[in-house]
Amino acid sequence: MISMRQPSLVLHSCDVPGHKYEMWKSWLMPKGASASDVVYWIEYAAKRSPELYLMNVIINCHGSPGFLHVGGDGCGFGTGSVSLFKPLRSYDIGTIWVIACEVAGAKNKGDNSGKLFCSELAKNAGCRVIAGEKTQRVDFFYEYFRSPYGTIDDYEGSTYEFSPAGGWKLWKGNSDKD
Repeated sequence: MISMRQPSLVLHSCDVPGHKYEMWKSWLMPKGASASDVVYWIEYAAKRSPELYLMNVIINCHGSPGFLHVGGDGCGFGTGSVSLFKPLRSYDIGTIWVIACEVAGAKNKGDNSGKLFCSELAKNAGCRVIAGEKTQRVDFFYEYFRSPYGTIDDYEGSTYEFSPAGGWKLWKGNSDKD
């Protein structure tokens, strides 16, 4: 379990399994959601947060290497849409946590499309991004019971931290208590 300091925003895709995470603001994205919708919801929450700051933004959706399926049925965005996140630099956002299968992963051996996507997302949004490269599963407790307020379940496999400067490194866990 990873604890999130508040205020945090969680955006759930319309088709993610299990009980939904609960944060200061928790929204269910409609079918057909896009990158511009995600940016709008982050801006909306940031403008209305008590400190005009979001400690964390959690995007909970299905994924594939270099692509977030935020709108269900294959709808979503990849590298070509991350420039839409540039307006988020005007806000104070701590970390974007991507809870999605394989988003930082590879389509095939030697491919860096997932890491490049996450790196570009961090650069354009102007904040850290945390994402995994393996298939993610919903922890039993989170799938069948109510999740503890302000928490997400742990990542499976190798997880990376992407910096606003564009670099990446293996994420060491919740040591800084975002």
